Amino acid sequence: MNLPTSPLSPAAINTRATHGGRISQLSSLSARVDALQAQISTSKRVSAPSDDPVAFARAAVLRRAQSSAAAQTRSIEAASTRLRSTDIAIGNINNLVQRANELALAGANATLGPEDRAILALEVNELAASFAGLAETRTADGDRLFGGTRAPGPAYAPDMTGTMQWQGFGLPPAVQAGGALIISGLTGPQAFGQSTPPSIATPEGTADLFASFKNLTAALTEPDPTLRAEALAKSITALQSHTDKLADAQAIVGARGARLEAESERLQTQKLATSADLSRLEDLDMVEAVATLQRLLTVLEAAQASFARISTSSLWDQLR
Repeated sequence: MNLPTSPLSPAAINTRATHGGRISQLSSLSARVDALQAQISTSKRVSAPSDDPVAFARAAVLRRAQSSAAAQTRSIEAASTRLRSTDIAIGNINNLVQRANELALAGANATLGPEDRAILALEVNELAASFAGLAETRTADGDRLFGGTRAPGPAYAPDMTGTMQWQGFGLPPAVQAGGALIISGLTGPQAFGQSTPPSIATPEGTADLFASFKNLTAALTEPDPTLRAEALAKSITALQSHTDKLADAQAIVGARGARLEAESERLQTQKLATSADLSRLEDLDMVEAVATLQRLLTVLEAAQASFARISTSSLWDQLR
């Protein structure tokens, strides 16, 4: 048998509505406190799209730009390291050429005997061996500095006649900087010349640095005084030409390095600006956040105490 239910009095209805409103208020305050505590724990104001959709989208764009700039910076650092290694190697080779030129001038002295010139020729051979080693200088990644694109293999190797031939291909790796491609080095022929047969333009042909060292050794050991003098004169001219070519090579390498350094500085400045923009978008003002949290906790505590008093009072009213 169903008992009839008495309708709620206006007072009861008002009490339920009041309770519901206060519960909703407490829930909202608790949610705000939780969200602010989470922000304080991460020191981030924006960590999800719901925190601030516009700021979150802008931060995503800045992070992509930051990632791209970091990758470009790494490429520039690798290219700069390669250029510095190239500059050092060319400088050492230039020292060898200058010493060879001194030996050629000494060998041209008519007062030297065959034994003396033989000693000079031995030193030239040592200089040539040192040059051959420097021509195979490797980067930290194992690539040949003067091997062009085909850097892992040897830069030079002897052919069937024993003449050293460049084994590389193409140009060294290039890196984007300031809207232009900057090549991170030089090939062997660019730095050390290239041997060519006689032609109308060059009746005597041209000799690379390997051949020039070899020709100097032959000139020093030539027994015929007339032929020796003529060969030594040619060697001195060739070595001076190599000295000039190596100086030009160092100038080119230095200029490229300077351009990369300028681009690296620009990227560093851009990185600082991007980091500052990200900080303004995402970082939390800790002083303000802590003050707000304390204020919210005070309000929440007061609201909870008020709700407890009202709930107790309403219960006694119903019991009476």
